[in-house]
Amino acid sequence: MKKLVIAAAIIAAGVGGVSYANYVATQEVRAEVDKQLALVSEQTGASFNYAELSASVISNSVAISNIEVTSPEGDKIATVEHVEVTGYETDKISPHTAFTLKNFQFDKSFVDTLPADTNTQLASASYDLHSSLDYDEQSGNSDIVVKLQANDIASIDMDMGLANSKALMDASLEISKAQQAAGNTPLTYEQELQQQTMIMQAMSKLEPRNVSLVVNNQGDLKGLLESELAKQGMTLEQMQTMLDQQLQQAPVTEEIAKALTDFAQGLNSFSVSAKLPEGKTMMEVNQQLMMLAGQPEELVKFINLEVKGK
Repeated sequence: MKKLVIAAAIIAAGVGGVSYANYVATQEVRAEVDKQLALVSEQTGASFNYAELSASVISNSVAISNIEVTSPEGDKIATVEHVEVTGYETDKISPHTAFTLKNFQFDKSFVDTLPADTNTQLASASYDLHSSLDYDEQSGNSDIVVKLQANDIASIDMDMGLANSKALMDASLEISKAQQAAGNTPLTYEQELQQQTMIMQAMSKLEPRNVSLVVNNQGDLKGLLESELAKQGMTLEQMQTMLDQQLQQAPVTEEIAKALTDFAQGLNSFSVSAKLPEGKTMMEVNQQLMMLAGQPEELVKFINLEVKGK
């Protein structure tokens, strides 16, 4: 019995310690978030308010709930149900970093003020966004995932695998540290130019390994396409006919032409994936693709291209 009491006391102390650590982390994060939001407000004139903020030292995450954005005049612009950042660290690139946004939506009164040619279906939709970065510092490989969903309309998922990305990660970290050190002091033109040059040089070393893009109907992709076509004085049926005619002349394989036609007819899902040759930078891949532009069969083999539609 005595051992059970001691064990319970240890567990309670551990839970209490974590809770206290979370409390301290939350206070520190709240101060930093408020500081950053104040800077954005100063730059844009918009105001940002939130109902809840919490931090976890175990999952290394920060969550903010019920965010409201208002204009300088006090009019509501948008709301966000939930935002969460996981794995971010100020002094290194984490093995896994993620950003999640749930239910971002513009206020109806704000949508009413948008230009007449704005797609009101998209402007009125609520959005979910998830992005993540997995990075192996030892190998230099990284994987970037972005998932965007316009609820009840459509979703887009993108996945890109990169090799030789250490230079880019190091450059990003160096720039982030420089911006933190600058604080409220704006960067000079020379500093901005140096940062841009650093990023461009690092990106030139990237080696794309795989990429995929998937578009899925989440309810009313057809309605969205029809409304956009109507602005151009075209019906969905006319677009489908025009696509068929263009594909007859286009330098694409029969499989790709069929996938495009199937998607235009069904508007359910469309996916493109490729596995690129190892040891080639993005520039080298692009140069080879340009050389194979008139040879669709060879191009498909070069990047192991797969296209599906329905």
